[in-house]
Amino acid sequence: MDFKGKNCPVCSEKFKEDDDVVVCPKCGAPYHRDCYAEKGKCIFPELHKEGKAWKSTLTDEDDKDIEENSEEDENLVVCRHCGHKNSKDSIVCEKCGDFLTAPTFIGNFSDMDEEDFENFKEQMRNASPIFQNGNFYVNGVSPYNFGIDKDEDFEGASVEEVSHFVGSNSLYYLPVFSRIKKFNTSRFNFAAFIFGGGWYFYRKQYLKGTLITLFTMFVTIAQSFVDYFWANELFENLEKALSESGVTPSYTEYYNWITQNYSTQQIAIMCLPTVFWLIRLAIIIFCGLFANRGYYKHTVRSIKKVKDKNPDPEKKKLLEKLTQKGNVKPGLAVMLITCENIICMAAAYFFTTIK
Repeated sequence: MDFKGKNCPVCSEKFKEDDDVVVCPKCGAPYHRDCYAEKGKCIFPELHKEGKAWKSTLTDEDDKDIEENSEEDENLVVCRHCGHKNSKDSIVCEKCGDFLTAPTFIGNFSDMDEEDFENFKEQMRNASPIFQNGNFYVNGVSPYNFGIDKDEDFEGASVEEVSHFVGSNSLYYLPVFSRIKKFNTSRFNFAAFIFGGGWYFYRKQYLKGTLITLFTMFVTIAQSFVDYFWANELFENLEKALSESGVTPSYTEYYNWITQNYSTQQIAIMCLPTVFWLIRLAIIIFCGLFANRGYYKHTVRSIKKVKDKNPDPEKKKLLEKLTQKGNVKPGLAVMLITCENIICMAAAYFFTTIK
């Protein structure tokens, strides 16, 4: 069979007359020999299971027309799947949703191993936009729909509305929101765990971000205050006493000396810094565990408010308002985290100078 003019399903390059082509014995899919060696097997296992034969998506005439049209207008990208013309900055075809530019690994997504597929999903989460030209692509962004039905309803908010409100990293939050709604289960949010109040400001949840930041700052400053003015002195006296007695320091010796020489109040003061540290740890763990649930409620509530204030608006204008109301504020988040760190360090420095 002559495959000249057809596309290799791995590299998408057209076969030429002198190309070394190998054909899958089960479905008949053609590959460049190097491309087949790279994959190590046919990338169409579903055809093998169903007993079907590979079929080129486009005819030679279609390929020729696409090339000619692409040369005529450099500002358009023609979809290799359906032939639709898309704007140059498009990531997926606005008509069929197929990729206009290939990801790092090309082929059948069901044939990827778990690591490759996770890497691919991470690529798609960071891809921008996942909606374009008034059309929405959750199902269309790849053959795998990330477990989201494009018609799914989030307590009165559509998938498209939620996506516009969330903005950055929508393909992470949409499946999470779906799990929260259907099964009341969420995922641990490592960004909220690491950045605390800064993450809430990043996601425009200013009240929660302010309260968490203030509480974290209070606990941190209180820990520094107790350390510098009380606890450190008690620990220094303990170390000095054990050193002068010539006793080899051990947990038993520490415990015996403390219980014999310090009052209950002094022992409590020595434990306070650790208690404050545990409180800070509890705060960031709480953020990591419940950030997604809180953000889901915030998203749905905010979308409903926008829709209540703008009854029956044009879809385009509504989506624009949701994008303005939601999305992210990275600059404000960085400013908050920076100010929090500066204040805490300044407080610690102040305590050391006045002690």
